[in-house]
Amino acid sequence: MAMEIGDRPATLDGCWATWSEQDVDNVIRTDYDSGAMQTRRRFTGTNRVVTASVTMKAELYSDFMNWFRVNQRGGANATYVITPYGEEEVFQWTGPPAISWPEAGAFTATVTMWQGAWF
Repeated sequence: MAMEIGDRPATLDGCWATWSEQDVDNVIRTDYDSGAMQTRRRFTGTNRVVTASVTMKAELYSDFMNWFRVNQRGGANATYVITPYGEEEVFQWTGPPAISWPEAGAFTATVTMWQGAWF
């Protein structure tokens, strides 16, 4: 079954100010009594988890939240985002964004995203 991809609103560029990523451990390791170890891969592709954040003007708050609530159906759909190396890639947010207001006219959104082998 193909995953639906929610469009990003035109007012948002999909770029992130901070980006931290890590591949999901893809190896199952089995230790035997003889001291030998056997390994095998869980998945044939790469799975990775990203934590990213961006600070935007307060006027974009509704657009940003609609991106998650409507376009992504609360995280059920995947979406295109821009990576730090300039590629537009498909990710699925693992939960709602954490919102903070560091100053009166701006908000910071922090999200955790997942990219699976089938995107």
